[in-house]
Amino acid sequence: MKKLAVLLPAFNAGPYIKASIDSILNQTFDDFHLFVYDDCSTDNTEEIISSYRDPRIFYRKNAANFGIAKTLNRGLDELLPHYEFIARMDADDWAYPQRFEKQLDFLNKNREIVLCGTQGYWLKDINQNPSAGWQYPTDSAYIKYYLLFAATFGHSSVVFRSHTITSYNLGYDETITTCEDWELWVRISKIGTMANLPDYLMKYRILENSNHRSLEKIKRHLEERSNIISSYWRYYDIPFFDQEIYELYFGKIAITGKEFKLKIKKLITAFNTIYHKTEMDLSIKDRNDFRYLLARKILNYWKRSQISRYDPLVWIMIVGEVKFMNKIKLVKSIIR
Repeated sequence: MKKLAVLLPAFNAGPYIKASIDSILNQTFDDFHLFVYDDCSTDNTEEIISSYRDPRIFYRKNAANFGIAKTLNRGLDELLPHYEFIARMDADDWAYPQRFEKQLDFLNKNREIVLCGTQGYWLKDINQNPSAGWQYPTDSAYIKYYLLFAATFGHSSVVFRSHTITSYNLGYDETITTCEDWELWVRISKIGTMANLPDYLMKYRILENSNHRSLEKIKRHLEERSNIISSYWRYYDIPFFDQEIYELYFGKIAITGKEFKLKIKKLITAFNTIYHKTEMDLSIKDRNDFRYLLARKILNYWKRSQISRYDPLVWIMIVGEVKFMNKIKLVKSIIR
């Protein structure tokens, strides 16, 4: 079995794909094959890929525009039986030279890890070289809880262990069009161990017309996120409807004080319950980070509900209901 295949889907990626491919070809670990799956592009994507003479590059073109999830599944179907690891890459992103070397070294030393991501910088200008950035959780236990709030991995940073993906017949849900990765990570979290390296090994290009940022797709994106999140809450025996999650996580509709108190109480009760479940799982640092994450989510919903933050009765109710954080720290966190 060969060591590593890189799965790179592309659609009308002419302006960016050369930088993406070059970053892969310049990896310090060079024992890989790069498979580019062109989702029926109408620009010069095929011409750019065809200009390469590197024998590690393989080009596939869909017969029609399949969409991202189906294109990725086509790649997995072809590659999983023949490669020990599958690395994801996107046509508009950029990988640091040591990415594969560090990820494979980690995976070889930690055989229980099914999926490994990295940290990365989110940039409008991919040529920037930041010195700091947002950090995803690295520990598997924290990742499982963090998935209740975020996708937790940069999609194009991950490397799969093929055997586990094949054994559990895993793949992308083709009914999901904007956050197919998040839904797959949730399913993997239920059967295996995942990790993010602490190293910043990716640059993610921010495009206004990307799969989930374009105006025509944002509503669909939030609805799909709500479905994934509500389903995952139910996995922890904490029931939420999709619409409840949409309102609590993303909604911007003014509501009455009575409605707010009912909704915020349910949210806080869920947070108290999930935090209690972390007692035996998380490190002290991760539990502390999780507390502040939960507090920020409460404040975020409070702001979006348009209920006054100067109402003393609301303060008393929230401080009285929250059990996952010291009262003084909670008040300071909300004020900040």
